[in-house]
Amino acid sequence: MDAPETPQVSSKSERRRSEIIRVLMEAGTAQIKDLAARLNVSLMTIHRDLNDLQEQGLVRRVRGSVQAEKSMLFESSYLYRARQHVDEKRRLARAAVAHIEPGNAVVWDDSSTTYHVCEFIDMVTPVTVITNALPVMERLRDMPEVDLIGLGGRYHRGYNGFFGMACERAIRSYHVDVALMSTTTIQGLAMFTQDEQVLRSKQAMMEIARKKILLVDESKFHFSALNYVADLVGFDCVLISRSVSAETIARLRDGGVRVELV
Repeated sequence: MDAPETPQVSSKSERRRSEIIRVLMEAGTAQIKDLAARLNVSLMTIHRDLNDLQEQGLVRRVRGSVQAEKSMLFESSYLYRARQHVDEKRRLARAAVAHIEPGNAVVWDDSSTTYHVCEFIDMVTPVTVITNALPVMERLRDMPEVDLIGLGGRYHRGYNGFFGMACERAIRSYHVDVALMSTTTIQGLAMFTQDEQVLRSKQAMMEIARKKILLVDESKFHFSALNYVADLVGFDCVLISRSVSAETIARLRDGGVRVELV
């Protein structure tokens, strides 16, 4: 019988459930036994994960398989990511604000990690914030010392943000002091993401920024993604949670990545 979950195991369960969501967003459906084999856990553990995801309205089980809830998945995927690793993300966001000065123009992406910068941005106001993230726009719209510029484009429910050619053209019409972003995953010495339109918006933000800051929590080192975005050495600072293994940190530093532990 599986042992009761400890806090350490709980973080593993978050990673498993994130991976299940990722698989289902790509394939739409999967065999439960295949998920157990892929994640190298027991069927009991997978069923416990699926119970949690089903309660959140993200999946449903049908005769030995699990399917993404088509009516809910895209609306819920951002909300699901936003609930994971919140303490880590807040620490990273607070550290990121130290790289911003009053009067700066800042562009930041749609990630659930950079969203938490909203909590600390008043420490460096007045600032100009340029973003394609709808939650950021909603959070900052009433802050008097934030000059908020929303990037247009096609709205994507899964990412709760705006993307596409119109968004990319708008990004490239600006020049900013700081770019803040996160990523789906880190593989080797580079960042990757699943969606081409997401990678194009991130690359455009990197192009227009004098200083580039990447926020990386521990979960980013456990999954793979298809599309290369950028080399980590292209960032002026990579803020990384202290929970990341010492071996991983040493490998990044040996590769020339400017790491700051948070």
